[in-house]
Amino acid sequence: MAAQTWEDVRVGTSTRKTLTYVPKNVEKSPALVISLHGMNQDPGFQQNQTQWNALADTEGFIVTYPLGNNKMWDTSGMGDVMFVEAVMKDMELKHHVDKNRIYLSGFSMGSWLGYHCLETLGDKIAAFGPVSGVDIGKQPKANRKVPIMHIHGTGDDVFKYTGDPYHMAGGYPNIEEYVKKWAAYEGCDVSNPQVIRPYPAGSTGPKATRTIYNNVNDDVEVNLISIDGVGHWHSNDPNGVNSTQELWN
Repeated sequence: MAAQTWEDVRVGTSTRKTLTYVPKNVEKSPALVISLHGMNQDPGFQQNQTQWNALADTEGFIVTYPLGNNKMWDTSGMGDVMFVEAVMKDMELKHHVDKNRIYLSGFSMGSWLGYHCLETLGDKIAAFGPVSGVDIGKQPKANRKVPIMHIHGTGDDVFKYTGDPYHMAGGYPNIEEYVKKWAAYEGCDVSNPQVIRPYPAGSTGPKATRTIYNNVNDDVEVNLISIDGVGHWHSNDPNGVNSTQELWN
């Protein structure tokens, strides 16, 4: 039987919470998806908008949704980086997840935290899937080359697709340039990316473009899926880009 429970996670002297879903057909040593909510949101909202649980039912992995203090994340210090790391360790102990198949994703501020986590937790993250968020005011930095699938709507008015050089947290370039910087940092060839449009082929929903940067030496890919006109949300359009399925793929 599938089970969903709130679990306590010790972080230093504090106790934090994460909402964990274990499907009934869970693998013996399952993969783990950690899905980080946006600002002023919560695990329930993140669960509903991403529909990771439904995919877990078919693929047999575990998904957990950590809860930020005051529904926000520490995107500059180490407090929530330590929380994410503690979640990883707890999931290994309690649910015997495969430590080599821990995937991190996030929406909006959750993506901001996710990029921040790569600095020190990249060696524990198999791949990263940010949606509609960047690490504002910082240059790319990770302790390992991590495959990235970044999804962003061109109509996003929160984490603006066109960039925001005057953002109070330090500014950021347009999303295409931001992802290209990450690709260059991870050793990918940024001079000749593979560009697929329309994406996915045959879609009847909003048009999208997938840009793929490859590092042939390390077999690392950095991807950007840009969805025409879509605003600040996690797109699960059955006629277009299904963000959750794209991230899992």
